[in-house]
Order: sequence, then C-alpha cells, then structure tokens
Amino acid sequence: MNQDFIIRNALVIDGTGRKPSGHDVAVKNGKITAVGEKLPSTGIRTIDADGLILSPGFIDTHGHSDVSVIAAPESTGKISQGVTTEISGNCGLSVFPVTRHNREHLQELYKNYNVKISWKDADDYSELIDKVQPAINLSSLCGHNTLRAAVMGYGDLKPSLRDLSNMKTLLGISLTNGAVGLSSGFFYIPGKFSEKKEIVLLLEELSRTNKPYTTHLRSEASLLLESIDEALDAVMKSGQKKLHISHLKTAGRDNWHKIDAVFQRISQAHHNGIHLTADRYPYTESMTQLSSYLPDPYDSMDDVKLHGHLQDPAKFAVFVEALRQLPEERWKTLRLISTTAKFAEKGFGKTFADFAMESGMKPWDICASVLKYDTAGSTAASAGMSEENMRRILEQDYVSCGSDETARPLGYSLGRSHPRGFGSFPRFINILRKNMSLEKVIRKITSLPADIFNLHDRGRIVADHAADLVLFNPDKLEDTANFADPHSLSKGIMKVWVNGVLSYEEGALTGKRCGRYLR
Repeated sequence: MNQDFIIRNALVIDGTGRKPSGHDVAVKNGKITAVGEKLPSTGIRTIDADGLILSPGFIDTHGHSDVSVIAAPESTGKISQGVTTEISGNCGLSVFPVTRHNREHLQELYKNYNVKISWKDADDYSELIDKVQPAINLSSLCGHNTLRAAVMGYGDLKPSLRDLSNMKTLLGISLTNGAVGLSSGFFYIPGKFSEKKEIVLLLEELSRTNKPYTTHLRSEASLLLESIDEALDAVMKSGQKKLHISHLKTAGRDNWHKIDAVFQRISQAHHNGIHLTADRYPYTESMTQLSSYLPDPYDSMDDVKLHGHLQDPAKFAVFVEALRQLPEERWKTLRLISTTAKFAEKGFGKTFADFAMESGMKPWDICASVLKYDTAGSTAASAGMSEENMRRILEQDYVSCGSDETARPLGYSLGRSHPRGFGSFPRFINILRKNMSLEKVIRKITSLPADIFNLHDRGRIVADHAADLVLFNPDKLEDTANFADPHSLSKGIMKVWVNGVLSYEEGALTGKRCGRYLR
C-alpha cells in the first residue's frame, strides 16, 4: 500500500517547536526520506499542499481504544481529527495480561464490541492489532488494575508476597513484549484497594526501563493534593524517574483554588529530578462508566458483581433508595452519555435531572434501571471543572492532549462518545493558539508525547521518521461535536497519512488502513 510521493507548497511545522518553513517533504516506503527546498521529483507523484500547514500526525496520549480498534478498525473518531497514534491501556485498564481471574470481567466490560478476548498477553494482543491493521497506530500501557486482577481478581484483598511477585513478573513480561509503560487508576476497582507498597514494588520493576508511570490519581477533587503527593512519594521511593499524570484537573468548585498548589508540586518534582508530564482534554466535563459515580458500598463492587447484585428485587430496592439519598445537585451535573438500555435512548446527552423532567421519572430511578440492565456498558459525563483552570493547565509546556476516549465509527454501533472523541485536537489547538504560537501548540501534540512514550520515530517531520502526517487549514480548523451530536466530524483536517498511506481526505475515509502496533 505504500506509495512514493512528495508534498510541495506546504508550510511545514516539524513538531519541534521551531518556526514554520516552506520546505518540501519526500516520502518513500512509509518513511520520510527528505525535507528541504525544491526536492527533485522526477517520476515521483507530487501533491500540492496549496500553502496549508503540514505537521506530524497528532499523538493521543490518553485513549481507550484497546478493543474498539479491533471491532471498528477504521477508527473514524480519531483519524478525522488528525490523530495517527494513540496510547491506550490508560487509567489502570489495559487488555493484558489475561488469566482465568480477569478474563470473564474483561469480556463483560467489552461485551458491546462483540470481540472475543482470545489473547493472554501483550505479545498476543499486539499480533492481533497488526492483523486487523487499524487506521491509526496503537501503543499500550500495562494497566495496574488488569495486572492486579490477573493475579488475585477484583476483590478488596491484600496481596501476599507471592501475589506481589506474580504481579511483578507479569509486568516485566508485558514491558518486554512492548508495553510502553505502567498505568494506574486508583479511582477504579481493584486499584482503589491497593496500598503504596504494592505500587512501589511494581515501579521498581518499571524503573529498570526508561518507560513512564502514568496515573489516574486516587482523587482529582477533595484529596487532589494528597493524591499527587502519593504518586510523587511512590516514584521517589522506587527510583522511577518518569511520572505522567492523566487528565490533570481540579474537579469540583471547592477545589478550583488548589491549582497553584498543584503547579508548585509539579515544579518541585521537576527540581527533584522527576520527569513529570501530564495530559488533559480541552473540556470541562469528564466522562467514565456510570457505575463509577455510585455511593458506598456499591463503589466497591466490580461491574460483574454489581450486575448480579441488582438482579435481586429486594437488593435493587435498597439500591434505588441509596441513589435517592444523593444530593439533588448530583443529578443536575451528571449527564447520560450511552447505554444499551433502550428506554434511556431519549436521554442521551442530557443530565439526569433534565431527562427525568421530560420523561416523568425520577432521576435515581432512571440511573438504577440503566445500571440494572447495562452495568458495564453505561457511561456518564460529570460537570464541575473550571474553564480558567483548564486553560492554565493546557498552557503548561509539559502538558499534552489526551482525548480520554475510544476510537469509534461515525455511527453509534459501538456506543456514543463524549464530544472529545471527535473534537479534542482541533479544540486543543484553537484554545491554545490564542496565546501561543501554532508551532509551540503542535509540539505539545507531536514531539512531546513521542518523547514521553519513547516513540523514537514519530512526532517530528525529519528524515527516517515514519510518514505520519497531517495537512490542515488553520483558518478553518474547528471542532463541531457536542453532547447532542457527539460524532460530528471536525473541520479543517484536509489529509491524514499513516505510515505513508493516505487514510483520511477532506471529511472522508479513503478505505486504506496502515496503522500498526508500536512496540
């Protein structure tokens, strides 16, 4: 599928942060072979860029397309906004390693994708990705939640010395087989049950490499600062040098004032020799599984256990009452995104309070019924972030863009995205270029993430790098997705090449896919 060609008349932003240049770019066998003025083109196809911006393909540092790229390899939501590579396996959730202890749970979690969890480790998984050849490249972290569950399941258990040793061994195998780092998600089960010594032991294994530790902090709200301290203490005790904070935020109005203290801690970490980076999506509403917003004791049940629990009429009645006791504000700020529960389809994109008013139901009854039917597959968004803090976070030179979304097709066969699934990168660029040069913005979504995750031949337009390229019109660049129409294509992305193959052109897939698993 690879074709030789030269792109002329482009304004090249090479990903390094340097000022744009009017160079030509030559591509052969999926690689950039030359960058310069008036390159010879005898017998080679020439593409006229007509003065548009040519940049490296955008790298999504925080995605969740682990299974969707198998179910729908066209990856429309990502490639249509210029993403050519995604880092998956985030928030402690990867799809390897797989054992008898976690296979059923993973299969239930991804049941709506109709993909059989047939692999067992990172090696098997990477071979499958190469076989389906998605439209984008994929690399994956090894998720601590999956790792822990592979050894001891999803219960609130303390690991034995043997359990810890097995976790460490499985992590080492995953890293050897191409995992680009370790991720944790202490907000989720079973990561929330783990203690620091468990993480320190795993980080000691990770520290033997130059790979990052990425973390969804234990709290992004009331215990935000304490959670950052927890992460920093773990890396300092283990000798790990690269720490990456996932979707850095100050959640909840009562925590907005903590932003300066957050920046101070990060600055001190840099001073102490920690290579600390972060990602952030350019929206003020988060999104995750609906089951993650439940009160005690339901917040300690994994989805398989919770689903079985809710099938008992007496237990379901107690559950409904527990939801009824939640503050009224919860239902005004929690938005239903997606579920397979048919009765709730009219509520997609609406807050539970608004949907309840329209339907004549109570918001807690809607929530309970949705979870009873579709525990693992239901998703919701939650408001509560500061627009000003978001902008300040995005502007930090160590912060990249992470969509925190799954690569979905244009239709809704694999569920509905948060608008960030189709609009994060154009929105990120447009927010930042108001106060920052375009070349510096592009660095944050190309060479910066490539350096964080050791993607040595990505993120820059230089000879011998992979020809992952985006041609876009900065004057027409616009995200159009919203909660009512979340799968609306962004504007201004004219052409996208992945490994030298034109895969997206002027609002449409070309039908050619050349993505692969990047070890």
